[in-house]
Amino acid sequence: MKTLEEIGEREAIRIIQSILSKGGEAVGIGDDCAAFEINGKYLLISTDMITASTHIPKGMTPWEIGWFIAAINFSDIAAKGGDILGMVLSLGLPANVSEDFLVSIIEGADACARSYKTSIVGGDTKEDKELTLCGTVFGMVPREHFIGRKGAEVGDIVAVTGYLGKAAAGFFALQKGYNKKDLTKDLFQPTPRVLEGIRLGELKIIHSSMDISDGLSSSLYQLSEINEVGFEIWLDSIPISDKLMAVCDSQECIDDGILHFGGDYELLLILPEDKFLEAKHELELFGTNLTKIGRVREDSDILIKNRRGVYSILPDLGYEHFKHR
Repeated sequence: MKTLEEIGEREAIRIIQSILSKGGEAVGIGDDCAAFEINGKYLLISTDMITASTHIPKGMTPWEIGWFIAAINFSDIAAKGGDILGMVLSLGLPANVSEDFLVSIIEGADACARSYKTSIVGGDTKEDKELTLCGTVFGMVPREHFIGRKGAEVGDIVAVTGYLGKAAAGFFALQKGYNKKDLTKDLFQPTPRVLEGIRLGELKIIHSSMDISDGLSSSLYQLSEINEVGFEIWLDSIPISDKLMAVCDSQECIDDGILHFGGDYELLLILPEDKFLEAKHELELFGTNLTKIGRVREDSDILIKNRRGVYSILPDLGYEHFKHR
């Protein structure tokens, strides 16, 4: 019998999916959100959990922990083009946690919710040996505006919002002892692309979308599997965070940060090439850039063109729970 460390999170999810019965959902396991159709709209539901040992780096304040748990849940709704209705937040807290610590967590989560014009509407509180937070977020989107993971077509463009490597820059900075807020903010306080996602859904031109939480390479492999296609990615085209370039002292560090690290919560989008400029223009109205970084291939290979113009297989080295690289 294999262990979870041997099979990893993705295979564990496949096993779970093979056991569970399908209910009345329009979209189930395998996308960023589950979706239930109600009067021509999709009710979106997603959940995300963090624990002290796996998600909370040293130096992260309780306020930032609260912001983080809300933001990573909101990002799932953003990737589907949805508007956030609210979130329930469950807390597993050690008995020796101070009242001030608890207050700061809730204030951080509330600040994130208010910034997206939504709220924390309930939850649960229990004693736990390790700090554990679990959010469950609800959203709504017109059925025709929903952007699923499945839908990529051969020849489509691969694009990303924003800049990649922001979270990696914060993590690498902490490793080097640079606990500076300007470097760690994007790691501790990610900014989900909620308004951008809503607008992209309204345009009805995006074939496939997911948020980049576990790294670009991992996200591409997940989209490849569900769409039964491959990709070619142009390394020189990937937009790199200035913070990552300031922290890294080698090209290898930079490439690892943009390809495999994750934690940026940008949107990975697949769309027709002739619709790219329209999407780019619309996102620029929000102050968000959209960059073309590759193309959908007919076979299942995921290739990366390096800075010398040479193609090779892109390794799947993004973050995966249970597996440790």
